[in-house]
Amino acid sequence: MIHRAEDLQEENMGQKERIPQLDIFRAISIFAVLAIHATSRTLAETLNTPLFHPFLFINKFSQFAVPSFVFLSGFVLFYNYIDRPLTGRMMGTFYRRRLTYIIVPYVVFSVLYFVMKVTAGSQWGLPPVELASKLGKYLITGTAYTHLYYVIIIIQFYILFPLLLWCLQASRRLAAVAPLIGLALQWAFIVLNKYMVNHGYWHVSKGSLAITYFSYFLLGASIGVFYPKLKSWLKITESKPTPSRLAGWIGLWVLWIAAGIAHVELWYNNYTHKTVINTFWFEGAANAHALLSCLVLFQLSFLLYGAGQRLGTRLLLSAGACSFGIYLIHPAVLFFYRKIGFHGGYAAYTLAIAGGWLAALAVSWIIVGLAFRYLGLSWVLFGTAPKREVKQSQHVQAM
Repeated sequence: MIHRAEDLQEENMGQKERIPQLDIFRAISIFAVLAIHATSRTLAETLNTPLFHPFLFINKFSQFAVPSFVFLSGFVLFYNYIDRPLTGRMMGTFYRRRLTYIIVPYVVFSVLYFVMKVTAGSQWGLPPVELASKLGKYLITGTAYTHLYYVIIIIQFYILFPLLLWCLQASRRLAAVAPLIGLALQWAFIVLNKYMVNHGYWHVSKGSLAITYFSYFLLGASIGVFYPKLKSWLKITESKPTPSRLAGWIGLWVLWIAAGIAHVELWYNNYTHKTVINTFWFEGAANAHALLSCLVLFQLSFLLYGAGQRLGTRLLLSAGACSFGIYLIHPAVLFFYRKIGFHGGYAAYTLAIAGGWLAALAVSWIIVGLAFRYLGLSWVLFGTAPKREVKQSQHVQAM
């Protein structure tokens, strides 16, 4: 997940190898989240201009962001827990930590965004009962602001986790085919939902249901279970890889780029030519690109980590360590940034959008980093603070 509660609180409870590269994975994913949100308005504002295609590419190619966090959550959970006895005490500790480091910050920020929305909409004159009802609905559905649905998805996976862990502990063969099972369940729901909605039987926001992310979560779970055997293939830092392994890496990256471009072009034709395409094509391209992105980001994280001593690596590790806090607070930064009046041509507009991405990252990152360093109750706002521990050279301190 975006936060680091799983590995920071629990990585030392077993004898598992610590994987500092996961913070780089988080950093890349949070950069993509910010890219999506920074360009969210550009698709309507730049249609039929030379800027439309570049901004569309950034926005749609970055759609792997949430699936990659879901994948990482599955990986970390099963990597840490697959060999532990499934006991009531262990699950009690598991849920207590999630309540403390995830749900508490979620509730705090939901209330803050609720206040911001009510103030912006001048709705404080509404009856207190109606305001309380709105807040309650927002908390349950993750709709206090557009990005908070993700926490609701992860909570659903946490509820399912004991059952999934029991199944994969009972059969490692099942763990090997778990991604295919997740893909089948996800697509069964996509197909069922499409036709049920079209025929007026129900109307659900499928993006806030965990089943629409099963393929990513169970892919992460499967790799977490078999990581000791898979890590040599996932790491692309070997000095002399075998020809077959090199061909596999190249094939993976080529497919990833091709799937991302296909997804972007489907949307481009839809926006510019009003092309009517079955929604399954959009779902399929997005699903393929996101699944491939999970593997590519894993490899890229190891590649960028290197020896862990470069300034760029340390910054990525810090951004990853602060990613949950950045995720929670960055929409507020963007909200106030967009109140600045920008004028000018295409170049000025492009710089304004880039400035929004940079402001959302830098301001959020600084606030979260300072809170972790100087605020004793920082967990109430931003979840688990990164541990400050002196390691051997292979382990680098994140902010």
